[in-house]
Amino acid sequence: MTKISLLKKRRYSIGDVFCVPLEEKGYCLGLITHIHPRLRVPLGCFFKKLYKKVPAIDRKIIRKENVILVKKFGIQGFDDGSWPIIGKLDPFEIKEWPIPIFLRRLNLSPPQFVYYNQDLEEVKSEEVSEGTNLSLYHEDGLGGSGFVENRLIRLFEDNS
Repeated sequence: MTKISLLKKRRYSIGDVFCVPLEEKGYCLGLITHIHPRLRVPLGCFFKKLYKKVPAIDRKIIRKENVILVKKFGIQGFDDGSWPIIGKLDPFEIKEWPIPIFLRRLNLSPPQFVYYNQDLEEVKSEEVSEGTNLSLYHEDGLGGSGFVENRLIRLFEDNS
C-alpha cells in the first residue's frame, strides 16, 4: 500500500513576517504586503540582512530602506513548512508599503513599466524611456519559492 502525504495548507495574511532559508548562507526575513484577493497570490518584500538561524521579528530591519527584493511569489514554502511564518508585523500599515512600479522584460520587446492596483491587478504598462536606470526597479512576474530563494542568494552574493 502506498502512503500518500498531503501538504498542509498554511494560512497567511497581509502583515505576516516569514523566514526564507538560503542554503548555507542562512535565513532572511520576508513580509507579505499585499495579496491578490481572488488568486491569493502574495506580494512580499524581502530584507537585506542574513541570520544564522530562524530569527524573531526584527523591526530594525523590516523597513522600506532595507528591502532587497519585491516579488509576487508562490506559497509552496508556506505549505511545506520550509518558509515558517514567525509572526505579524503589528501594527502593519498598508499605506506604508505601496506597490512599486515593476519592470517587465519580454524577449524581442522593449522593457516596460508595469503598474498594479492595491489588489495586485495590472492597471497599466508603458514602454520605458531610453536612458532610464533599470537597476532601480524590481522585475515583474511571479516566482515560485525556489526561484525566490535562488534570486535572494544571488542578490546577497552581489551585495557582499
